[in-house]
Amino acid sequence: MEKYEVLEQLQPGALGTMLVVELKTEKGAENKYIIKQVECIEENQANEALKEAMDLLKLHHSNICAYQELFVTWDNEVILKFLGQMVDALFYIHKQNIFHRNLKPSNILVTGEASFMLSDFSTETLMTDEMKWKIRVEENSKSWMAPETFGFSFTEKSDIWSLGCILLDMMTCFVLNAEEITSLLQNIRQDTSRLEGVLALTQNGDNSSLPLFPILLMMLQIEPSMRPTTEDLTDVPFIRECLTVARASSVKLKKSLSPRIIDTLLEGGIESVLEFMQAFWDIEAAQDKAIQLLASFVRDKSALPYLLTFTELITFAMKTHADSLKIQVDGCSLLLEILSQALEQDVVVALDENVTSSLLETVRQHSENEELLSLVCTLLMMISASGVAAENLRKVGVIPDLLSILRNFLRNEQICLSCCGVLWSLAASENNVDQAVMKSAVPVTSAVLQEHLRNGTVTESACSALWALSLQGCLSENDYEPTTALLLDALRMNPERPVLVKNACLALASLLRLSEISALRFIMDPKGSGINLIKYAYHLHFDDPEVVEYICMLINEMVQYDDIVPNMLSQKMEELLSEIKSSFPSSMEITTLVDSALLKLQE
Repeated sequence: MEKYEVLEQLQPGALGTMLVVELKTEKGAENKYIIKQVECIEENQANEALKEAMDLLKLHHSNICAYQELFVTWDNEVILKFLGQMVDALFYIHKQNIFHRNLKPSNILVTGEASFMLSDFSTETLMTDEMKWKIRVEENSKSWMAPETFGFSFTEKSDIWSLGCILLDMMTCFVLNAEEITSLLQNIRQDTSRLEGVLALTQNGDNSSLPLFPILLMMLQIEPSMRPTTEDLTDVPFIRECLTVARASSVKLKKSLSPRIIDTLLEGGIESVLEFMQAFWDIEAAQDKAIQLLASFVRDKSALPYLLTFTELITFAMKTHADSLKIQVDGCSLLLEILSQALEQDVVVALDENVTSSLLETVRQHSENEELLSLVCTLLMMISASGVAAENLRKVGVIPDLLSILRNFLRNEQICLSCCGVLWSLAASENNVDQAVMKSAVPVTSAVLQEHLRNGTVTESACSALWALSLQGCLSENDYEPTTALLLDALRMNPERPVLVKNACLALASLLRLSEISALRFIMDPKGSGINLIKYAYHLHFDDPEVVEYICMLINEMVQYDDIVPNMLSQKMEELLSEIKSSFPSSMEITTLVDSALLKLQE
């Protein structure tokens, strides 16, 4: 059919359709031909009909219409629809971590004209039962199974092999009989080089099946790691064509634009790039290239007047192409650069709820990508410094996602630092917080502190989060003693860090205010009394009024407990307080705290 151009379709008859055609090499010539197109229901019928009709080529008579040629063609659109529907179905189940495990022709139902449906799924328990396998599974059924499944190992790659076998059967059924196909499927499990010779047979002068050759060679790799996933297949141009023909419902088909056209359209300055992003918002490659250009504008400091517009368009691109890891990574990296530059230049970039919801969508879609999550968490920490943005984060329900990230990546210092920073911002905000959600943050934050006690920066962030959580009443009675011990460890290991000392003292003061249990642990910790720790911290930071003020706040909470006062007197805390008072006579806050503590000690 490839060499003919169809000019007209005549009224269909009982056995087929009549087409008026001309040879493509003779366009415009007077010679016209009639093709009678007869549809057969399956391969054997088509081959038998062809054999019977071959005698018609021998007829040469002035009163008989001469037959030019006879040929069998396959309706390629049926194969396109089949492959598109099957890839779409497998993509859907594999996304949910479900495998078919028993994919073969008899388990694919034909539900209508060129409409196919997967059926008869199997479970791992049944497919790995060796006794049932030996007794019940017929040799013919095993022909479609991947090499690794004979060792009872089933993955999504096993389904890919089986689909490849079915495609191979469809492509070779007119050159091989049933026994030959079964033998071929069994042999390629040991040696895939057999494929090349067989595939050459299927051409027979017709190039329509050529796009399937490289796909089959990918799908029928003996080593599972060498086979594509269904997601990999959706990036293959021919598979995308199949998915389009099949009107795939699960796979998001991506629009495309020639790289040369993209480069040409992006040759202008900042405003041209911004217009381009808005015009081609639904083309992933276009957005990716545009984000790279925006990054160059930000780096050379020429984008300052456009930072808010940049932020809006980057966020929209990330939301539109949420499944594109590259756009998410590049977009987050650029947003970080924009926010950093805005801080340097003292420019306010107001980030609305669209930004926070987009970042949360990124977290949920790429919850296992550590590099991306590290970027997103850093962004969230920077954003949460704004009260409005912190409220937006609380509204979109970011806390459970942050806790999940911390549990999964507890050893990642940047993620822990950032997430604890966000928790501090949310817990310290004046708005009502969800107590139930916040309470679940306490053990996770404690785990971060325990894991990173030697990392001063992370420890500072975790201490501030625990302080804010205790202020909100999120710690239970069972949390008081172990949290106090952790904070003492943090102070013990990092006494030279002023920010850490301040955060630890604030958190400890909050805990002592809540419970005597914390106060007793503070002075009776097996690793050493907390009184000695704060005296040491004071001598390290005696000239820092903020650190001294927070130490005084902690002392002021300690003196509220009669059982602790004797220990404080024996440690000569009165002398320390007097020294502090004489060192900061002009600080009303410090003087007030010191006088209150001294009065209590003297009583």
